[in-house]
Amino acid sequence: MPRASGGARRRGSLESLSGVVTVLRKLPPPDFRYVWLHPEPGSTGALAAAGTAGLAGVSAAMWSAGSQALSLGLMAMGSALGVLALARAEQRLRVQRGAREVTMAVVPWGILVNPDTEPRVLRWPAVKRVSVDVSHTMRGGTPAVVSSLVTVHTARDVLAGRAAGAVDLERLLANLEGYAQEAARPVAGDIEGMTVLGDGVTEPIASALLQAADGVCATSRGAAQLALPGGGYRTAAARAAAPETIAVLRSALSWSYDCPADPRPLAAILAGALGATELVPELLRLASSPHPVVAAFGKAAALRLGAPPNRAGSLDEVEAFLFEEDVEIGKRWIASGPTLCLRPRAEAC
Repeated sequence: MPRASGGARRRGSLESLSGVVTVLRKLPPPDFRYVWLHPEPGSTGALAAAGTAGLAGVSAAMWSAGSQALSLGLMAMGSALGVLALARAEQRLRVQRGAREVTMAVVPWGILVNPDTEPRVLRWPAVKRVSVDVSHTMRGGTPAVVSSLVTVHTARDVLAGRAAGAVDLERLLANLEGYAQEAARPVAGDIEGMTVLGDGVTEPIASALLQAADGVCATSRGAAQLALPGGGYRTAAARAAAPETIAVLRSALSWSYDCPADPRPLAAILAGALGATELVPELLRLASSPHPVVAAFGKAAALRLGAPPNRAGSLDEVEAFLFEEDVEIGKRWIASGPTLCLRPRAEAC
């Protein structure tokens, strides 16, 4: 199989450690939204990928929150052009022995295998290693990437997919282990991150989080923690959050590394319920968190507070990594009034 001038080189490879998480550190969130990968052109899988490029575009469009019609068209065209470019490339990168070439989409919360049909969801804790090989040539004396081969290792499989040109996955290669640790962290039921509520992976979490937020606002201890005004939750929710409340929530949204559970989803809900528009920038930063629950409620709170959809995105983007119940509750909460907490069989707090 011929290679491009200059051959192929490995740009990066990182293997996740298995076992108990022992080190937590602050990492930059993923800087990619949707990286589409195809099997090798000419193979059976690639022909199927080419035939469903339009469907691929529809799936990819969920990761764009601008004009929906324009997004659908552009993403569908991009997927088709990607297959065409790969089909015309003369150089080929060899997959490693035992690897299976598939259609994949790499998103901030993990990897979707065959995302245009019935996707198999790989969260970051399930991904043991990711590597990127590139084939490049000289164009006018300057090296240029012709194609990329991304290989994904799980406990059971080795999966491979290709893209024309370069793929922007450097941050993933450098931080895969940290992303896996962050995504595996349980969600907190209190603003201090001391009470483990759940993880959103083994069971739905949205209802419990909303009830926990209601409890924080309704109890004297919670109100004191948040420096809320007197008069109960309805009064607090109807007023702008005090500077002291903003400071407490901002601290929680930045994630305390020395606490057992992640308080960011709860802090995001409280920010959205208390009208803390000052925290929209922090909430938007959560939208691409490797933890799906953190990302979902960062998006939901930002949208509830009036953030533009083309920046916050939508819950549909992360839907494949959440329980259906959590997505539906989150959407209802975004559209609800300031006193609606969505507790089971309850209409208002």
